[in-house]
Amino acid sequence: MSKNGPTWFNGSISQAATLAFRLKLVLLACIVDKDKDINKEKIDDIIQTEKILRIVKRHCLCIRVDPAATEQEELFVKELKVTETPCICIFHSSGNVVLSGDSLNRTQLFAKLIPRVHGHGSNDTEDNAYAEMFEKNSQIQQQRQETLKRLYVAENGKQEKDEQEINATEAERLRKLLVKERRENRKHLKKVLVDIQNDRETYKMVYGDTRTVTAVDKFEITGSAKVEENKARLLFRLSNGESREQSFEKDEKFASVREYIESTMGVIKNRSEIALARPWRLFDASADDMTLQDLGLTPSATLLVQVWNTAPPRTKRFSLLTSRWFVLAVVIGVLAAVAWWYLH
Repeated sequence: MSKNGPTWFNGSISQAATLAFRLKLVLLACIVDKDKDINKEKIDDIIQTEKILRIVKRHCLCIRVDPAATEQEELFVKELKVTETPCICIFHSSGNVVLSGDSLNRTQLFAKLIPRVHGHGSNDTEDNAYAEMFEKNSQIQQQRQETLKRLYVAENGKQEKDEQEINATEAERLRKLLVKERRENRKHLKKVLVDIQNDRETYKMVYGDTRTVTAVDKFEITGSAKVEENKARLLFRLSNGESREQSFEKDEKFASVREYIESTMGVIKNRSEIALARPWRLFDASADDMTLQDLGLTPSATLLVQVWNTAPPRTKRFSLLTSRWFVLAVVIGVLAAVAWWYLH
């Protein structure tokens, strides 16, 4: 099979016939239905046979005819009385031939082309002789290809067997290596889990049961942990970013919460401000005598703890009032000193 096909004429059928007559070429009209790709593939498969393609390139003018394309091509097909596609029509001064259906094959096309391209007359005896010669050559070539194939298989059989054995050995080696890596990964993971457990126990021995709340702990606090009926679970968020969680009795006073913050979190007395996160509410000294249930902190709540390193700032009104009394006391003291000095 040749990779390069014949050169197809792009003009009309009448122009192709005129040009073939002037150049003394055999006109090869291939009637195909362009909507069916199988028609074109069958024509190409027949013409692109090596021997036929050599004859077509040298002695033939090829054109594709679609009956549905133009009125002229439709009349041309009707004149030839073509009833099925694909079809190959050979036009030559010695006689015209139409090949379609079962007669459309390489052997028949070669047998019909040879007498016309070499100037011989067209008769059934010569056509049959050329057809037999073409068929015989085709069989010889096919037998030669099968013999070469058997020789190739015999020569490469041992090599393929060796390659299969090598591939099997390599696959087994890779499988063992993968099993070893997985075993080592399991051992390493087990060791990491043991180290984590030891670190937790060591931390608990040094710092006690108090720990920073992680994302998992927050989920347990807000969702998955079951809150006891008589408990109030409070989550404290300090201004330095630290978070802690503690449970109280729902009947406890709020003062116990303030004492817990000052005793466990290192907060100096009267140096902190406690507020409810949602809805926002500031707890002053008046809330210390109220229970957690009365303040709406059950069954759970989040408290914001603002810590100051110095005394909490006083309001402007209170500072102004204090300064006025101080000035008044100074004035009274000065007047008393002047009076005492004057009397004595």
